[in-house]
Amino acid sequence: MHNLQKEKLGRFFWTGLGLWNVYFILKFIMAQYGYITFEPLYNAVLLLFILLPIASKKVRVIRTLIAVVLGAALLYSESWLPGPESITGNANAIAGFSATYVLQLVWDFINFKMVALVLCVLFAYLLLCNWIRVSFFTIGYFLFMLIYPHYVQWQKAPEAAQETPAVAQATMPAQGTAPVAQPASADGAVTSDTIDQWYKAFLQYESSRRAEIPQGIAAKDTPFDIILLNVCSLSNDDLEAVNLAQHPVFSRFNIRFDHFNSATAYSGPATLRLLNAACGQSDHNTLYDRRRPECEIMNRFGQLGYSQHLFLDHAGQYDNYLQVLREKAGLTAVHETADKKFPVHYLAFDDEPISDDLAVMRHWKQVVASQKDNSRTFSLFNFIALHDGNRLPRKSTWEPFKPRAQVFLDDLDKFIGELEKSGRKVMLVLVPEHGAAVRGDRVQPDRLRDIPSMRITQVPVMVKFFGIDGLPQEQIHVSGNTSYLALATLMGRVLEHNYFGAEGGAVPLADLVRDLPQTNPVSENAQSIVLTYRDNDYVRRQNGQWVLYPKER
Repeated sequence: MHNLQKEKLGRFFWTGLGLWNVYFILKFIMAQYGYITFEPLYNAVLLLFILLPIASKKVRVIRTLIAVVLGAALLYSESWLPGPESITGNANAIAGFSATYVLQLVWDFINFKMVALVLCVLFAYLLLCNWIRVSFFTIGYFLFMLIYPHYVQWQKAPEAAQETPAVAQATMPAQGTAPVAQPASADGAVTSDTIDQWYKAFLQYESSRRAEIPQGIAAKDTPFDIILLNVCSLSNDDLEAVNLAQHPVFSRFNIRFDHFNSATAYSGPATLRLLNAACGQSDHNTLYDRRRPECEIMNRFGQLGYSQHLFLDHAGQYDNYLQVLREKAGLTAVHETADKKFPVHYLAFDDEPISDDLAVMRHWKQVVASQKDNSRTFSLFNFIALHDGNRLPRKSTWEPFKPRAQVFLDDLDKFIGELEKSGRKVMLVLVPEHGAAVRGDRVQPDRLRDIPSMRITQVPVMVKFFGIDGLPQEQIHVSGNTSYLALATLMGRVLEHNYFGAEGGAVPLADLVRDLPQTNPVSENAQSIVLTYRDNDYVRRQNGQWVLYPKER
């Protein structure tokens, strides 16, 4: 009887979803918990394509092969994985990875929880498919996902119509504070357009901001040295993840920025932003478009008589790091470690030798000690010992983050002790580039930094003064949202007040940091942006829509 009914229906008949039920059920679960962003329209097209009744077995096989390709591509586009533009844009850097590092990345990339979930859903489907029509429930839930958001919007429409529409804007308050976003929709709902308008207003506001740096130095000003210790892969979240947030070295600093945003998750743009610290925050592309001499903090101090020096624990050749700094940020500092031989502590992910950081820091003392006591120096350090994939010599597997971080912080503690004994007047600034992403979240697995989440770009920035007697023992905390502009402003104030010219500091330490410029948390890589808007984080990838960044790990 069943075959007779098929013949009466003609050549075409419905076959159900079959194993495609597992595909859609898994996507429903992952979307619910924020592991993917579900695209209703494209999934509806795929679903209808799979359900299209076809009598010919050969055509059905071809349809299945096409559907597999389309389904895989759609799932990839809905995931948080790096897009093709991100991969091609970093092709040269990726090509430099060693084979061992690539294999480790592939292994670490496997999410065993997801593998277990796939097996559970598949087993449940095979167990139930002979007893119930799973396709009925899958299609029913899919329709619910399509209809329910529109139903909720329809329910809110009468209330919204009675309210006075608001205009999207970003009001710019007094100097030193950040723009405050205002809702753009009548019901106060956050939309992608709302966030986009706020982001554009943020960039416009930041483009006009400048740090106040004195134009000249009077003869009475006390000479001192400045050190910017730019460290790769060290965030607040990393320190908490490996239980090093309370390392003793941090208590030795005079000033700590509690919410400092490095604004990017990669080394090149991080150092470019640091070198352009005298201006407000720009978008990613502006960093590479042209030089902005008025923003270049080392060159601004160079005009005031500060000799410039560069110290690296690496060659600076990977991804044209040093060349880009010279071309795009006007770095003219003498590369003091270019021809020096230091003990090799690690081998990098591209097999480059990495020098012992304590030896490099001690070399700074030799360079500066060769100059006159009343000299003024401005030194940039860049260390990559904490970068992902570094390994000990003669080892084939990468060294875990915690022991490397422990060694670095211990070495920094020793260097600080030696500076204190030297009696030289120094302003030391610890300013990490970004985090190592030691622990991942629902958006990215451990160690992946394609999307610059706040847990990656919130870094421990600290300042210590040497050669000033009578400084308060209590550490001063800068609690607002800050970035490089606040750091440049602080350096300008040290000059303006001749801070090293009096015992205990020329002005109280609290006055030195009072009302430093705040900057809204906005972080950018080449293909993605993350920002904080109305106490929530949102992400935009490859000029797409702004979506809520999942909070839980």
